[in-house]
Amino acid sequence: MPDYRFLQFDVFTDRSFCGNPLAVFTDAEGIPDDQMGKIAREMNLSETVFVLKSESDEALRRLRIFTPAREIPFAGHPIVGTWAALAGQGVVPLPDGGNGWQRIFHEVGIGILPVDIEFKDGQPVQVVMTQGDFKLLNEIDDPHEQAEVARALGLAREDLDESLPIQVITTGLSCLAVPIRSLADLRDIRVDAALLTDIYQRHGGTGCHAFTRETLEVGESRAHARFFAPADNIPEDPATGSACGALGGYLIHHGALNLEPEDGRYKFVIEQGDFINRPSRIHLNVKGQAGNVEEVKVGGSAVLVARGEVIV
Repeated sequence: MPDYRFLQFDVFTDRSFCGNPLAVFTDAEGIPDDQMGKIAREMNLSETVFVLKSESDEALRRLRIFTPAREIPFAGHPIVGTWAALAGQGVVPLPDGGNGWQRIFHEVGIGILPVDIEFKDGQPVQVVMTQGDFKLLNEIDDPHEQAEVARALGLAREDLDESLPIQVITTGLSCLAVPIRSLADLRDIRVDAALLTDIYQRHGGTGCHAFTRETLEVGESRAHARFFAPADNIPEDPATGSACGALGGYLIHHGALNLEPEDGRYKFVIEQGDFINRPSRIHLNVKGQAGNVEEVKVGGSAVLVARGEVIV
């Protein structure tokens, strides 16, 4: 019987048992497609990654990303965690002296994209991924539909932040961004899974990203978010890099932050996971200005918490 080794990381945190758990099969050559889906269901994490050789000379590796329900073309915490794992195994060439940044390219479902990895004393300490183009895909502007969105979150329409739109946004994986008035209202969300799934799928999203511009921490934090994807068997995700990347683009596109750019880039943190006891901090680096987002980068650290093998 073949056995496949995996590493489990907590991502978007520098502490074990925080952030978002991820299983990484760092050498997935020979695993059949149907087995990948079964393994992901068995791992029962929000995502599991299978690392393969890329047919492109430009890409160092190809990543296939699975939720417990299906394969997806792109995601955030799987990329950060996978490259923390691969860099720790020596797959990524070290910068001179073992300190500094190294850029590589990888292949995911939306194409070949760059990844920047910071090393200290030969060990990876931070992974920053460049996401796809920021796009606004759809908007819910009908008051009755907006009230339905609030009801799906267990809230009243008055709990929505009416200064910002409810929109389907993407930098590679679409989500429904729902602005909430306060941190207290965000904390009090109680999801109607069937209704919320119907709403976000009807409008072209793969999940719902509810957020407020109130934060738990001062300093770099500019938003606090919660992500729900019940159709993918993810009641609540502790840290969602793809959705936070899109949300970062959304916030800059709408001029929604009291923040000055540094060399044309907005740098800030989105908080997530605190209300389910998995505090996560996602670092955003957005190039552009209101109405014109040019590039979105998302970064963070990851911590190894387990090793194992799956026997098929």
